[in-house]
Amino acid sequence: MRAQGYCVAAASVVALVGMGSAAVAQSQNMPMVEIVSTTVSVGIGGQSGNGVLKLPNLAKGCAIPFKVQGFGAGLKIGISKLKAIGAVKNLTKVANLEGKYTAGQAETTVIVGGGVLNMKNQASNVAMELKSTTEGINLGFGVEGMTLKLQKMPVDGPQVDVAYFGFNKHWVGDESRRTLARLVDAWKCRYVRFELVGHTDTVGKEGYNVELSGKRAASVRDYLVKAGINANRITTRAAGKSEPLRATGQGARLRANRAVVVYVR
Repeated sequence: MRAQGYCVAAASVVALVGMGSAAVAQSQNMPMVEIVSTTVSVGIGGQSGNGVLKLPNLAKGCAIPFKVQGFGAGLKIGISKLKAIGAVKNLTKVANLEGKYTAGQAETTVIVGGGVLNMKNQASNVAMELKSTTEGINLGFGVEGMTLKLQKMPVDGPQVDVAYFGFNKHWVGDESRRTLARLVDAWKCRYVRFELVGHTDTVGKEGYNVELSGKRAASVRDYLVKAGINANRITTRAAGKSEPLRATGQGARLRANRAVVVYVR
């Protein structure tokens, strides 16, 4: 039996704690979504609720909230809460999560308190495999589709930035930390990679300067990794004094050349 316009409770989202199953463990480096919905509009448009997109494949702490509409259309009376968690496949851009999702014909009904839902974005190749559970009496619902809308997007930043170093120094100073902090805020949770190119001024021998520029690039890499960015997104190169950022004669001390250039690709 279905009731028309029956409304229950308010929407909320909770973080899933203690994901210990083998399936979840195998997916812990993949994008994941978690959805919790406790607003039920039975027989009209399904549930509305909240969710979060987690991106452990990019960096620690990447969690982007979204709204969901229409999840669980055709709910039966008595359901008090609907939860779903699962891996997101083929996501190469955060914005591609948004859109209308539909399920295959054979996967449109889940009964006895939960099941597995395979959903696909109609506008992109993004797909989800969601393990769902329901709470309440008279459990069961049909999945006719859902729409996801991101509530917060990472802010764009410069795609090239420069961290400067003192003479003969290779550790990241306060000024460069501020530069790198802005870069991390802008790009940490986006599908980009970081190319770090170390430079020196023209004082000293080439071999020493190649080593010094490599240490500078490594220091910037270490800063980014400590900020949570996965190391496999970062490459480094030591340019030494052979590629000055500003042309000078040999033996010239110039701060503009004592640097690591960060390219966001």
